[in-house]
Amino acid sequence: MATPLNVLVYGALDAGSCDVFRMGMYRDHLDDLGVTLRPWTELRVEFPAGWENRPQEALDAGAFELDRSALDWADVIVFRRYYFTSAACLVCDTASRSETEMAEHGRLTGHAVRGPLDRLLRPIWRRITEDPAWLGGRAIVYETDDDVLATPAWSGHSAIAGLESGLVRSMLERADLVTVSTPPLERMAGRYNRAVRLVRNAIEPDWYAGPAAAGGAAEAAGARGGTGPSGGPRILFYGVPARLRDYAVCRDAIDETARAVAGTRRIWLGGDDDAVRAVADEVHGYVRGAPAFARSLVEARPDIGVAPVTDEPFNKARSELHWLEYSMAGAATIASRLMGGGPYDVIRDGVDGLTARNRSQWREGLRSLAESPTLRAELAGRARERVLAEYRAADRAVEWADAYRWAAEHAGRGTSAVRD
Repeated sequence: MATPLNVLVYGALDAGSCDVFRMGMYRDHLDDLGVTLRPWTELRVEFPAGWENRPQEALDAGAFELDRSALDWADVIVFRRYYFTSAACLVCDTASRSETEMAEHGRLTGHAVRGPLDRLLRPIWRRITEDPAWLGGRAIVYETDDDVLATPAWSGHSAIAGLESGLVRSMLERADLVTVSTPPLERMAGRYNRAVRLVRNAIEPDWYAGPAAAGGAAEAAGARGGTGPSGGPRILFYGVPARLRDYAVCRDAIDETARAVAGTRRIWLGGDDDAVRAVADEVHGYVRGAPAFARSLVEARPDIGVAPVTDEPFNKARSELHWLEYSMAGAATIASRLMGGGPYDVIRDGVDGLTARNRSQWREGLRSLAESPTLRAELAGRARERVLAEYRAADRAVEWADAYRWAAEHAGRGTSAVRD
């Protein structure tokens, strides 16, 4: 049996879907491989009076010392994406390293503002970078499944992401190993670090319980023509309302298909507001927790899953997760194919899904899927077979274990690389 390895993740393993798909879902599988994954969330400090808003100064002055118990347990420490170490507005895309400045913003606008959600990360990271011996030979892994350095304004959090960009670059450069979810992220990270490992996303098959998980949804859809009224197909998109910008890529094609094919239903899963209701016949709100969301996706009974993305650096770096989940829910996927590569390049066009480069191809692809239950069933069935063969969490955990062990064996490499 392999030597046990302890991996400490700064932050949560399952607070959000990205935490789950990049960390939490592998916990039990990694246990079986001798790798223990543990969140470093219990790190809480009561700052002495007068030092509450000055953690770095307090640490430098010896007013408090960090609890090393979790750190001393670990062989590898993982930092992820970016953290909210700045004050931010809860209404608009405004943020600042100055809490005083954000308080004034709140006073002038009437917006609710909050202080930094994490006051300790920057002091910790400064200690790591300025005093390598403080780590005691432990390895650093930086992991991301987004191109944080290309966060767009439409996301609503570009300001705070921009304030964290210097910290992100420092982590990319200092890490002994960088792990990413897509080839575009692999190329981005390669500009900062020579040790980059691509570990794609995966699915936990048991989450998609129901007819789709049993392999019957695609065949059933083919037999009865569709699950919408009068046998028409249910065309589903999932995402938060901010993703209306992506949905616009195929909205006209979906609407034309709905008018042309009787009984077609346009479904939106993941956000309920006026703008979403204007483009959908059936709206389901946000479902918290990856397993619960997977169940809601299956229960929505999609026949066709659409995965449109606008052509920009941030979207190019996204993963193929929509295709994975649509396939597990029994839907045939049609997705954007971007110039220069994108998240759905993994789809074999016409074999386990369809891809579209322009509005004409979206119209043609959607119409062919809507009119042919047989085509939907064939694409959905082959896609599910491939996802189960190549994207199981249990199999992907082997790649994660290998990455963590490599990092542990090369602890300190990042320090030397920075010097070089």
